[in-house]
Amino acid sequence: FIGATGKSAQIPLYVWLPDAMAGPTPVSALIHAATMVTAGVYMVTRSNVIFQKSPTMMFVVAVIGIITAIWAALIAFSQNDIKKVLAYSTISQLGYMFLACGVGAFTAGIFHLYTHAFFKALMFLGAGSVICALHHEQDMQRMGGLEKHLPTTYRTFVAGWLAICGVPIFAGFFSKDEILWRTFSTHQIPGGPAFWLLGLAGALCTAFYMTRLMALTFWGERRAGEGHHDDHGGHAAGHGHGAGAPHESPAVMTLPLLVLAAGAVVSGFIGWPQALGGSNRFEHWLDPVIYKPSEAGGAEHAAGVHDPMEYVLMIASVVLSLAVIFAARTLYLRRQATLEALTRSLHPLYEASRNKFWVDELYDLLFVRGLVLGSSRLFLKVDTSAIDGGVNGSAWLTVASSRISGFFDKYVVDLLVNMIGWISRVFSMFFRAAQTGFAQNYAFIIVSAVFVITLSYLFLR
Repeated sequence: FIGATGKSAQIPLYVWLPDAMAGPTPVSALIHAATMVTAGVYMVTRSNVIFQKSPTMMFVVAVIGIITAIWAALIAFSQNDIKKVLAYSTISQLGYMFLACGVGAFTAGIFHLYTHAFFKALMFLGAGSVICALHHEQDMQRMGGLEKHLPTTYRTFVAGWLAICGVPIFAGFFSKDEILWRTFSTHQIPGGPAFWLLGLAGALCTAFYMTRLMALTFWGERRAGEGHHDDHGGHAAGHGHGAGAPHESPAVMTLPLLVLAAGAVVSGFIGWPQALGGSNRFEHWLDPVIYKPSEAGGAEHAAGVHDPMEYVLMIASVVLSLAVIFAARTLYLRRQATLEALTRSLHPLYEASRNKFWVDELYDLLFVRGLVLGSSRLFLKVDTSAIDGGVNGSAWLTVASSRISGFFDKYVVDLLVNMIGWISRVFSMFFRAAQTGFAQNYAFIIVSAVFVITLSYLFLR
């Protein structure tokens, strides 16, 4: 699960995904919305038999999922980079998928993974169309009024917006409602209603910040090239592009938007819930890979029970989402003074959200400066003291041993060799003196030797 947490950008391993949004929008649409980041959810679902053997682990998965969903949604409230908003939205939706896995609704989690791929890829590519039309501008505070300039991009983006907000009959409604109902009715972990309430709060946050994105990007008046007021009432200078009014993207960019918009509308039909007269074919299709606990009352078994509470919760979530959408649209389009007053009253929370709760700074302090730089200093010391010391020490030892070897060679080995030569030369002088070649000398030596031997015999006997 720790691996899945990092792969699917869950708390506390989520900070890489917003940074990865610097890549091209097609990469964001494919990898960061539809395929790569969802691999953790897929892995947990495929390993569901292991997870379901441990209620404690299921609870941990659900807790991490719901915290991530709400945490990322709170950060998305105040981001001005259009791709950063979508990035934190992706993290939040992944949290919903993990919440579904944690309460035992694995098919609901995969169903949301499936519908999310359509509407989130649509919105990432739509954001790319907007960025291209505005000559690589990504700050939503410098957009506005693009509804009339980018009609195809706008209409397709609306489909993605309504889908992620859970508005019937768009795809996100079916998958998100399924997750919320299974969360409320779960028997695999305690606290189902509490998780449902938190999940509903996260869904309402999603409806708010996505409506904010729509208002700042497409509705109202265009703000590019002019001074503008940000969310908290501060004045910021706009940067004009000097390229005239934006225009719709070419067909090579809008055709994929139309295809994905169709998916954002109809892809949820395959999971039409039984409570609304459907058969939820998507769930039945995944039945063979989902372990069914022997004990009755699991979250997966609740699918066929038409509890009246399911209709109550469904209506409540839809009505509240629509109310939040209406409120956010009104605030950003008609009640700017109210919005600024509200933001000022919540200034500490707004600043915390805008600064992403200073998690990046905390990680920089703890891990970059504390761990990485600290370990770098340690490794530097090891390198200079141990490794370089060993290398330099071996060099010094080699030089010292060579000097000792040279001294031994010069004053011991060479001395012995020279001494042998000197001794041989000295003795050779005596022997050489005896070898004169004269017979009388040899006769003298022989007589002298006989004389010496005779005297020695006589006196030493």
